[in-house]
Amino acid sequence: MNQTGMTAGAVITIFLLLILLAGGGLVGCPYYKVWERKMAGQAELQYQQGARQALIAQAKAEDEAAISRAEAATRRVRGWADAAKRGCTDLGRAGDRACEDQLLRDAATYSIAKEGHEGVIISVGAPVSVAVQPNTPRSAE
Repeated sequence: MNQTGMTAGAVITIFLLLILLAGGGLVGCPYYKVWERKMAGQAELQYQQGARQALIAQAKAEDEAAISRAEAATRRVRGWADAAKRGCTDLGRAGDRACEDQLLRDAATYSIAKEGHEGVIISVGAPVSVAVQPNTPRSAE
């Protein structure tokens, strides 16, 4: 009986298998790198698409909020105009445009100062336009 362990044929077979394994690794490595980059690119694309959708949703929400703020400001200014007409009527100056203009300016100034805006331009009807910057002294009219 031969006690040497492995035969020459077994050693050659193992050697050939190791060469095939190493050669396969050398051949497969570039393909793996290409596949890995492809997967990384797809992951980045999905991330960017998600980020884009989030930005679109945020822009839509900001648009809706701006529309709601504009509608609220319009209702507020119309309320001021109605209140100015009633106030002048109560003062016995019904239809007096100068009285209405002054009351509108006062209401706008109060509202802007209360809300803490730096400067706002409000316009109601043709001659009424109020520009207020609470941080600067107001000139006497």
